[in-house]
Amino acid sequence: MVSVFYLPGGYQVFTFLFMIPWVWQDGWRSLRWAVPFMGLLVLAQHLYARVSLEPENLLVTLLPGYAAIGFIAWLRERDWRNKRELEESLRYMNLLEEGSLSISMAADPLELTENAMTALHNLGIAPHLAFVRFREGRPVVVSARGALERYRGRHLPQQKLSSLASLTDTFVVGNYLEGIPESVGWSTAAVPISARQKRPLGVVILAREGSKPFQPKEKAAANSLARIMGAQLGQMEALKQLEDAYDGTLRALGLALEFRDHETQGHTKRVVAWADQLAQDVGLDASMRKFLRWGAYLHDIGKLSIADHILRKPGKLTEEEWAIMKSHVTKGWEMLSRVPFLPQETLEVVRHHHENWDGTGYPDGLRGQDIPILARIFAVVDTFDALYSPRPYKRAWKPAEIIEELKRLKGKKLDPKLVDIFIQRITSPSGKEVLEVANPSRGIGVQLEGTTPPAQA
Repeated sequence: MVSVFYLPGGYQVFTFLFMIPWVWQDGWRSLRWAVPFMGLLVLAQHLYARVSLEPENLLVTLLPGYAAIGFIAWLRERDWRNKRELEESLRYMNLLEEGSLSISMAADPLELTENAMTALHNLGIAPHLAFVRFREGRPVVVSARGALERYRGRHLPQQKLSSLASLTDTFVVGNYLEGIPESVGWSTAAVPISARQKRPLGVVILAREGSKPFQPKEKAAANSLARIMGAQLGQMEALKQLEDAYDGTLRALGLALEFRDHETQGHTKRVVAWADQLAQDVGLDASMRKFLRWGAYLHDIGKLSIADHILRKPGKLTEEEWAIMKSHVTKGWEMLSRVPFLPQETLEVVRHHHENWDGTGYPDGLRGQDIPILARIFAVVDTFDALYSPRPYKRAWKPAEIIEELKRLKGKKLDPKLVDIFIQRITSPSGKEVLEVANPSRGIGVQLEGTTPPAQA
């Protein structure tokens, strides 16, 4: 019976073979049971085969098996480690890609900044982050995460950011949080945010507790996001400057008519402000409001082509003169159609702001919803200003008269829904809300019945 359990020493060396599947499955964790089990098995082989145990034989049969299953466990652990590293690298790359996309797709600088800080936070490089820009030479936290969140919108305490961090080219480790008590013992670094030609835009500060050196992978990721952030932010600022230049140019063109037609001084400034407010109440986005503002600047630009004896005629126009006067919308549209950066929405304001809701307007006799929304919005505020403003041939209407006339024009000349929204804006049920108007001569607002004078804008 004993001989049944006996295997020659040469075969006992390979006792580990049947354990390979379990060791491969569990790696190092399997050795907790595989090593003792194999030792007991080989020991039993020796004990049941012979009465006396020879230690040297036992050692010869055990050591190769231990070495083999240990090597197999190490191979398995190495595979797992490589797999984990690959998965972590893929996760890191995905986070980096998602962060890059969120930065690139941001609609404005504020959203871009927040997306960039979120992306850095998600990468886990540092739990405490701050994006610092310089205002009048002083560092101000624009966006933050972690313990630095409380400094959002504030000047950071005394530090050397202006002379160090903003002049660096890439990720630089240093003490950038002087004066912040909780930062004692932290590991901190600064990543400059620069536009093209290395024009500095700000600095991202990264901080984490303890003395933990930043790894090359972390530095590379932070620099990558910083470059994207700088490029996008710089482009947005450049576009903003260009749009401001457009805005100023178009405003100047609109004001040029006022210098020629003294009766309408201040008209452009007022209708632009009112149109923008009504557009906000309707829920239009920033782009559409900008296009409306441009259209308001330029709505009467076609009158530059109208002869003075018609434009400034104090009396009633003849049919021929009225036809010429009405042509200012198409002439203005033709003039501005040659300006490449003006969008269709702006041109529609110029061409269609004299269309009537009931189809009796000009130049195309559009009716109802067929009239572009921006032209309908402008028609309301243009009508309001025409009633509000004094002219040589009429007095300025009283507030109650203006509101009554706007109600009368609902469904005829003006969009009924927009009229209701506009009236609600300029006079609340309590009668205390006012529509502020920039008056170039007096700098005061229109005061409706039952209201107090508005504060200076």
